[in-house]
Amino acid sequence: MFPRKKAPAKPAKPVKVLQLKEGSIEVELIPDALAEISANLQSSGCTVVSIVSVMGGYRTGKSFLLDLMMRYLRRREVLAKQRAMEERRAAADAQAESPQSAVAEEGAERPVPKDGGQGAAGAHALAETAQPWKFGDEAIAETTPAWILEGDAARISEGSKSDESEAGFVWRPGKDRCTQGIWLWSHPFVFQDAAGRSVGVLLMDTQGAYDDKMAKAQSSTIFGLTALLSSKMIFNIQNRVEEDKLENLDYFTTFAQTVTCDHPGGSSPFGHLQLLVRDWSNYEDGFTLEECQSQMREHQDDHLDPQRVPEDARPRVERLASTFRSISTCGLPHPGLKVTRPAYNGEIQHFCSDFMHLLDAFFEQFFTEDFPRPSAPLGMEITVGSFVQVVTNFAEAFRENRDMAIGLREAFVKVEMMTAREDLLKRFRDALGREAPESAVVDPMRLSRATERLVKSYAAEFENKLKPWRLKQDEETKAVKDFQDTIKETARTRILANEKEVEGATMKLVVSPVVGGGMYFLLVHQYILYALLAVGTYLHLKKFSDRFQVDMLDRQGLDGVFEDVKKWSTQRWKDLQAMGVAVNRCTPDEAMNSLASATRQAGAMAASAAAAGGVAGSATTSTSGPQTNGAGAHK
Repeated sequence: MFPRKKAPAKPAKPVKVLQLKEGSIEVELIPDALAEISANLQSSGCTVVSIVSVMGGYRTGKSFLLDLMMRYLRRREVLAKQRAMEERRAAADAQAESPQSAVAEEGAERPVPKDGGQGAAGAHALAETAQPWKFGDEAIAETTPAWILEGDAARISEGSKSDESEAGFVWRPGKDRCTQGIWLWSHPFVFQDAAGRSVGVLLMDTQGAYDDKMAKAQSSTIFGLTALLSSKMIFNIQNRVEEDKLENLDYFTTFAQTVTCDHPGGSSPFGHLQLLVRDWSNYEDGFTLEECQSQMREHQDDHLDPQRVPEDARPRVERLASTFRSISTCGLPHPGLKVTRPAYNGEIQHFCSDFMHLLDAFFEQFFTEDFPRPSAPLGMEITVGSFVQVVTNFAEAFRENRDMAIGLREAFVKVEMMTAREDLLKRFRDALGREAPESAVVDPMRLSRATERLVKSYAAEFENKLKPWRLKQDEETKAVKDFQDTIKETARTRILANEKEVEGATMKLVVSPVVGGGMYFLLVHQYILYALLAVGTYLHLKKFSDRFQVDMLDRQGLDGVFEDVKKWSTQRWKDLQAMGVAVNRCTPDEAMNSLASATRQAGAMAASAAAAGGVAGSATTSTSGPQTNGAGAHK
């Protein structure tokens, strides 16, 4: 049964319950606003409270979405009341016609409708069409959901710039922000849950995330408190799910959990998280509703499935999965170009038909699955009597931990920055490996250009990664410079190794006729070649046999010989590549200079060896001289 509402003292309107404190990093509750909402909850006759919130970046259409949501809930609330009245009337008629039957059925359990008795089917009813809806199919006649025509059938006047009655959450087309702090709709929408309890549903609007007008502690309080109090939370995202948005969401919820971890039930999950992607542009013409929903599930899995995300993102994904009761994703296409223009004033005719159809399907699903369900922060349901105290207690907990919000953010940013740095460094090394594998020798000029391009690209990407964290300028500059120095040193090491191979190949190229003549001699006199191979194999087996203290034909020794042969083959392959590079860049003068340099080095080495031998000989002579003289004297 739906309780009978008393006439409200004030008309329904959005009420600010939490605001930014001027000249401070704190936020403050507005007690009178909470008291007004509490009175409306009590007069509605509901017993428990369910908060449905929308959060996300500023200027992404959160308030406008809430005004559309109110039309849907008003229509659904009316249909639910009509349905309840019809059921009571039918029961009364049945009792009048058959008292005995009524007595017999009085204690019988009545089945609960699939829509929970809320009239969902009627709320989202579209005009019937001869063909099923398909995305982008202009041949299908445009249809408008019945609920969107509730109130002003020509325009969404609630909250618009011409709305002087404050009949909706304030929204404006264009670039300027509207909402500040946290707002709640002053009157609840009342529905029954599966247990027959009356649930008061409150809609919550929040200031845009990543707003440079808010301090870190204020952002943490607003979004942590929103996540904690919501039974269902819509996270509004522009264009696509991105890692930085999930990282920020992870931070806010981690902070909220840290603040409440010492409270009873601190490990209880938050409510349902609904990722709502606005202006999604990837639906293909001809897609059915099921195909659109399937594409969004795939998009969600790309970012939130632990088996599909990069290894460094798995801890965040697992935290989010354990933080919320459930997570789902929906994508809405662009509502229409005229809707975004500054002169737009809510005209419904400017809505794209695909947008209206998918919005209708989204509301139907969102307000049918697991709805209505009371908000239960820390596992304790919010009742009408405890509403004000619960909100006050949690806001106070966040206020007392504002310093922790800053410290936790700094720690979070450092961890995320190191994670991003290591990920980009690994990717840089992989990209450098593709340009110049360790087993290859490439043209030094080409390698120099490639490394310069890679260094510039990855340094820019790292700098972009740092932007959402809003580091101090000197901290950001130092972090970028350190990263640049690291990848430059990695590139320099590879360039030097490659250059060394090319320089060595120039000398090998000069003496290649001699080497070729020797190889030709061995091929002609094959018995000498076989003898050298046999001796070489024996010596290698003997080396590893002595090293590992095993038999010569032991597997460990054979593996060692195989590795030596593999290394020798790899080096010869690198020599051939290096010689190819050297041929392309070597001139006769360079060849003569290389030969002369090698000759000088060989001469210097020979002179050093001769000098060392001379010193050793002198030492021997001086040692043996006195012994001879002594012997002669003895004689």
